[in-house]
Amino acid sequence: MATRKTLLSVAADSWPVAKDELLRHVEDAVEVRRVGEESAVLEAAHTTAKDVAALARQVPLVFPRHLTDVVAEYDHATTGLDSVIDFLDPAVREFHAGPEVSLQIWLSGKTAYKFSRHDAWENAAQVLIDRGYQVTRTGSAVAVSICFTPKTAIVGVNRVADSLSSWPGGEVRLSKTPEQVSRAEFKLEELFKAHPIDAGVEPKGRALDYGAAPGGWTRILAERGYRTTAVDPGDLDPRVLKLPNVVHERTTAGNFLRDTKDRFDLIVNDMKMSPDRSSRFMVDSARLLNPYGAAVTTLKTGSHHVLEQIDESFAILGAAYDIEFARQLRHNRNELTVVLRRFG
Repeated sequence: MATRKTLLSVAADSWPVAKDELLRHVEDAVEVRRVGEESAVLEAAHTTAKDVAALARQVPLVFPRHLTDVVAEYDHATTGLDSVIDFLDPAVREFHAGPEVSLQIWLSGKTAYKFSRHDAWENAAQVLIDRGYQVTRTGSAVAVSICFTPKTAIVGVNRVADSLSSWPGGEVRLSKTPEQVSRAEFKLEELFKAHPIDAGVEPKGRALDYGAAPGGWTRILAERGYRTTAVDPGDLDPRVLKLPNVVHERTTAGNFLRDTKDRFDLIVNDMKMSPDRSSRFMVDSARLLNPYGAAVTTLKTGSHHVLEQIDESFAILGAAYDIEFARQLRHNRNELTVVLRRFG
């Protein structure tokens, strides 16, 4: 029986649970096989990358980071780079793509190729240019992907809108800046790229950051224009305290929730709590949000009984919120980032 194939990227540590999640929610799945350290191929009777993307938007799926429809898969031991590249033109034409495409090259796992990622991109781009395509690294509606794994080279073509991420393989790369006060900032920065919850909203209003120290998330919110209340009994970085729209409440999150009469447009929570406890705390905090206000929380699932913890947390959160977005971002570690929208 002919099957449809979707190439997915997932975190290496989350592979077993990501496979279980796919088999649970993709009803016509035939097989999910790992092909690289952070990549897998889903084979299904009819399901395409677009269908998998729809499941991710509906939040049954939280572990896939990047998707593309597979149009060819080669054993690299017997197939050279030239053969893979020569297939690109007919693959794109079969997809009925327009004249402009983004070309994405990504590696999954330790490979022994005799060419660099840069050389692969340059050679593949030249072939497409010679065939009349306008080739970009990003920004086109259609992306052509080549994923090199330890055993195979996989060619995919997909609409970027159905790929979950515009980065090759979902490999979002953010640079440390002199202003950065913690690596945790990358998680919130990546979220705003993946799901811009406040796009077009001006002024940004008031934000509350639970467990704020040393102030990384507070800094990002303040620089996005939020008047931010940072709650933590610990110290904030002096650079964050100097920002004009930051107030530090030196108390615990529980005490603040009990005592405050303030209201906010956005609440964020990256505290180290079990997923069920964190979810209940966010439900209690919903009363601090203005109607249709947003909340961001990280569910720190660890590596055991992960799907069960997620199911329980989503059931708890559903008492006060619509779950708008949930995904294990590239900068998450044994956790996922969830965006919530308070009921009106």
